[in-house]
Amino acid sequence: MDNEEVERIAEIVRNLSQVPVGNFSTVIQVIAYVMSALSVLVVSLRIYVRVKLSESKKTWGPDDTFAVLGCVFFLPSVAFLIIGTDWGLGAHDTQIPEGSLPYYQIKVKQVMFSSEVPYFASTVLTKISLSIMIVRLSATKIYAYILWTNMGVLVATMIVCMIVLLTSCEPVPALWNEKLGFCRNPNGWMYVSHVGSVVLAMVDWTCAITPFFLIRGLQMPKRRKISLQVILGLGIIGSAAGLVRMGYYHAYDTVKHPNESLYNWGQTVLWTVLEGGLGIIACSLPPLRKLVSAYYRGSSNGGSNKSRAEIFSKKRCGKRRRHGEGSRESGLRPEVLGPSR
Repeated sequence: MDNEEVERIAEIVRNLSQVPVGNFSTVIQVIAYVMSALSVLVVSLRIYVRVKLSESKKTWGPDDTFAVLGCVFFLPSVAFLIIGTDWGLGAHDTQIPEGSLPYYQIKVKQVMFSSEVPYFASTVLTKISLSIMIVRLSATKIYAYILWTNMGVLVATMIVCMIVLLTSCEPVPALWNEKLGFCRNPNGWMYVSHVGSVVLAMVDWTCAITPFFLIRGLQMPKRRKISLQVILGLGIIGSAAGLVRMGYYHAYDTVKHPNESLYNWGQTVLWTVLEGGLGIIACSLPPLRKLVSAYYRGSSNGGSNKSRAEIFSKKRCGKRRRHGEGSRESGLRPEVLGPSR
């Protein structure tokens, strides 16, 4: 295609008028604002607990730093998607001015790509935070090996996905406007999304299952044990959103699926925001024991304060006791979760 035609298309895209936000686009905006607000709130409370309520300065760890960074990158990712709804993201074909759909597809793809990079960063940082927190909780090396391997696979996969995404087309803007260059793999975006979603789900399930084995051997009230396992395994909810999102990836191929592309892209965006937001919330809930003390206080009443203090003091001393002395070798470092009283 000659330069004049490329410039003509670019000029049309630059001068597109915004599309009235429809019902589904409004849903995307509401979910985006709610997830952003909840993520900031929960992470802020996490910081407050670590800085103000912790007895030891050593309570703040790398997992807290990664959690904060994950939230920081999540916000611009969501902001781009909210902007996308003004340009037709989530709209039905009938809501787009006649003859203008290809141009709105270019505009929305550009916004989605701008959101993709910080979203990748946010997701990786959040998963690493959750994994590190569980590693800090565990006094047994086998769980640390599993989770470090988990993190290594995650980081390696995401690096490969970003390389594939950024090198699929020359120049990079051809990703959202193929007329600007050449794409070696026009469906590279779709393949990267599939691989990324599968790996993220694998990481979530590993982080959700590991606490079950980590906590089940501890001597504490059953209700308290279950509550810890549930809270540490909340990340699995985010993986469910990611798996639902995979059902809409086919819409990235506008040649095979030319109809309702913007609406289907809106579906992927909606579940992306839910996955990212729920992941951040699940990652930061476990340290908030002080702020959910009513629930923990009720579950802790099932066992004596003395027995709980014995378990905690033994772990703080860093000594692994033999069977029958309060805690098994699979031990837990509860101070990582924050103060309990």
